[in-house]
This record gives sequence, structure tokens and C-alpha cells, in this order.
Amino acid sequence: MSLSDKVEEKNNTALNPVISELDAWVGILYSCIAADNQIKDSETASLSKLLYSKEKFAGVDIAPLYVKSYHLKAALGQLKYIAACCEQITKEDKETVFALALEILLSDGLLGEEEKNVIEVLSKELKIDSGMTSKIIEVIFLKNKGNTKEI
Repeated sequence: MSLSDKVEEKNNTALNPVISELDAWVGILYSCIAADNQIKDSETASLSKLLYSKEKFAGVDIAPLYVKSYHLKAALGQLKYIAACCEQITKEDKETVFALALEILLSDGLLGEEEKNVIEVLSKELKIDSGMTSKIIEVIFLKNKGNTKEI
């Protein structure tokens, strides 16, 4: 790594308030449950259950991560915050996080304008190719067809 690469990496880290991969996972998924600008207790409970099912969240207190996500989303705006979170997701987790985010966004079987915007940002920032994006969306819609409740 050249000196200029190290300086650029340091500057990017200094500019990005999302400092860990766990912050990023929670930030992206929390933003998805907040896409409609309201967060129900049932949604955070479902999100907590989903996160605790992942090995990387074993023993992690998620509540402070929710609080941090709430404040950063408010300060940066939803789409900018999601983009900042995407920078911290490892390559091997990008498609997983994308699929989980879509599961949350499309849980009601509907694709509104705000959901479309979030999907576009996630797809671009996580560098998910259009073919994979289409496959994931298709599977999520099939899975959620006929749902009467959101996550």
C-alpha cells in the first residue's frame, strides 16, 4: 500500500462516522425498518432476532447500536447514512446484507418509491451486480407473496 493510499484510507475513515462492521450491519437494516419514517417495537424485536441469529452478533448488546443508528441516520439522512454503512461491509457479507435488507424492505410484498431508492443505493454501494439484484428481489417477492404483516 502506497503512502497516498494510506492517507486516503485514513481520510475516508475520519470522514465516515460508521466505524465498525457491526455498526454497518445494524445501520443498514435499521434504516430499512425506518424507511417509512416510523419504527414499531415489533420491527426492532424482529430485527434483533434476525441479528442474533448471525454468529457475528453473538453476545453483542444491540440496543446501543440502534441508538447510534438513529442519531447517525438523523444527522446524515437515510441514503447518505446507508452509503456510509456500506463502506464497512466485508466483501463476503455484501450479498447477505443486501438480501436481509430487501427482506425487511419488501416484507409487506410492496415496492414503494422510498424502498426503490434504498434498494438502488444498497445495490450500488455494495456493488451487487444487476443480475444478482434481480434474482434476490424476485426470490424475496416470491417468499413474501400474500403476506399480511410486515416484519
